[in-house]
Amino acid sequence: MKLKFLSVVLFSFFAVSGVLPTPSSAAAPQGKIEDPVLDKAIRAELKLDDSAVLDEKYLKELTSLYVHGEAKMKSLKGLELAYNLKTLLIAGQEISDLSPISKLYKLSFLAVEKNPITNVCPLAGLSELEKLSIKNTQVEDIGCLSDLEKLTILDASDSSIGSIAPLAQLKELKWLSIAGNPVQDLSPISGIHALTNLYVDRDSLGDASKQLLEQFERSGVAINAAAASSITVKMNEDRILFDHAPVIENGTTLVQFRPLFEKLGFTIKWDGATSTIQASKQGVNLSLQVDSAQASLNNKPKPLDAAPKNIDGSVFVPVRFVGEASGYEVTWLAAAKTIYLMPEREVVSSNGRLKLKVGGQWLPQTPPANSKYELFFTSGNNGLATVTSPKWSVKEGLKLTDLTDLIKQEAESKQMYKVVDVKPIKVNGLDASQITYTFSTDGKTSFTAIHTIVEGKYSYFHIFLFVGDVVLTEVSKAYDNILQSLQEIKLPYELSEEKFGAMKPSERYMDAAHYYRNMGFFEKDKTLNDIQFDTKFGDAYRSNYASADWNPFDASEYYDEYADLYVLQKDEDRVWSDNSETDVSKGKDAYKQLLEVWSRISRGSFKPTDIRETWEKEDGPITVSFTLGGQKKELHADYVYGYFDLGIVKELNAMIKPAGYEFAVVSNYDDETFVMVLSAEEKKKLQEERYLDFITYE
Repeated sequence: MKLKFLSVVLFSFFAVSGVLPTPSSAAAPQGKIEDPVLDKAIRAELKLDDSAVLDEKYLKELTSLYVHGEAKMKSLKGLELAYNLKTLLIAGQEISDLSPISKLYKLSFLAVEKNPITNVCPLAGLSELEKLSIKNTQVEDIGCLSDLEKLTILDASDSSIGSIAPLAQLKELKWLSIAGNPVQDLSPISGIHALTNLYVDRDSLGDASKQLLEQFERSGVAINAAAASSITVKMNEDRILFDHAPVIENGTTLVQFRPLFEKLGFTIKWDGATSTIQASKQGVNLSLQVDSAQASLNNKPKPLDAAPKNIDGSVFVPVRFVGEASGYEVTWLAAAKTIYLMPEREVVSSNGRLKLKVGGQWLPQTPPANSKYELFFTSGNNGLATVTSPKWSVKEGLKLTDLTDLIKQEAESKQMYKVVDVKPIKVNGLDASQITYTFSTDGKTSFTAIHTIVEGKYSYFHIFLFVGDVVLTEVSKAYDNILQSLQEIKLPYELSEEKFGAMKPSERYMDAAHYYRNMGFFEKDKTLNDIQFDTKFGDAYRSNYASADWNPFDASEYYDEYADLYVLQKDEDRVWSDNSETDVSKGKDAYKQLLEVWSRISRGSFKPTDIRETWEKEDGPITVSFTLGGQKKELHADYVYGYFDLGIVKELNAMIKPAGYEFAVVSNYDDETFVMVLSAEEKKKLQEERYLDFITYE
């Protein structure tokens, strides 16, 4: 698509000029290629002879690797140094341990099929993975894949997977194969609205899942390689599941009325005598009658392009009319055979820095490869994209005018761009510059691009409009409206520094101590009067921090937004802290001891007995069983190389939810972890007033 090509090209000269940050790699551990098959494959890929030493200098040049041939590879050790590797294809080898690739964070395509692999947990941190094949392995548990949010293709066929519950979190999955597995329940993937292709064994499914599979087929999902014959209807990116496939009458798409109206939030009344649908929600009252080409919207007659129809006992209604009457923009994408119902809505960039309001005609898209866009939308042949540049990442001392001049100069140095306008503007009260380019190939103008640079307090925001339509006025007006809705979102540490950064170190320490005392912490000190309390904590500050080399409360050199945690740490009856260096391994009973401590800080909400810790192998999986409230319970932890798997918090919180509490977790820059038990109101209060950035376990 030309639009995506332009968006990538336009981005590239900003990164090259140093205006926008480019990725950097942290120092990698040293390693050595031990496997001769792997060694040979790498040399072939890099075109190196046997005399070259495969050290970091060479391995960092490796971006893709395909290992094949009669000889089989047994170990990936040493591949840790290939930290720029994006594609790794090692099907049909004899690999059982994936841990050497656990920190190859740029991997986007990985195929490890037909290997004797049982544990996929080393892949848990590979957040850039988009395509993954683990077919024909010995994998039974895919829980560790639940955080791979960018995954669009997953082939897990012909393995031993019984539960696909972890896949519920993978909202970007488009192609999924779980055929050849004893899967009975498909409900976890019912909410994956991006899904277009599914491979599964029908015979192993339960009755409810067989019915769900039929709904998938009628709603545009291709099942077991059969091409999707039906139209997909999505509202707010959520697929609407129909019991009967949509039909087309005179160019108008009709859909089953009840799933559509229920998804839109209507209360429905059906009058069988007159074959009339009455649907209502706040501000909208609709009336449609079977075989009548006239409807009623808020008691006003409205003509229909096609009348509702009764087909095999189900009533079908025109989806465009119902969607637009409900305040949604209705868009048909022929290539995807999909109808989108989208409202005007607020969207937040993937880095949490920027908020915009966009109209329903702007459909969210996956950003073009290597573009680094945080938001990307299309509307017809027009595109909208955003990039954020934190001020610390931009050249020191660079002002908005300097930044604009640099971008303009870089654009003018490219033959395919022509700068036609540069002007200062205001965007929702913020200073901004706007550059308009034309993009040409073969001497013909193909696109117009408008690039607005907005200066926030902490970041520069780049808002791009790519215009492929001949008429510029209407789309420019929509772009202006989007710009004027721009809001900079301050991150927790920025809000914290604004509130506490000007305090003297001792003042900040005592401010935190008083705050948490008033919240019910430091119960052992409740008999102290105010003077005694201040004396105790003042002495603690002076002995621990006042003259120490490191003082987290002193903002004169740098601001530590986690300083509050060192005050909370003093309440051992309410707060557990650990620097993550506990030796968590088989036979150590580390999880048993952890739960015993967490029971003490749980405020009575978690009182387990008979705690038992079981490791299947040296590298897990790990089961922790106990009795809670007279019932047998289990936690399931992954082996995380000697560290605690704090993902167990999700299971624990489900258990103690009836008590009105949850385990809340915060980690600082030194990988120290702090756990406390809070009510939902207390947690919200600490987020809003102390800006604690709690970890969310989905």
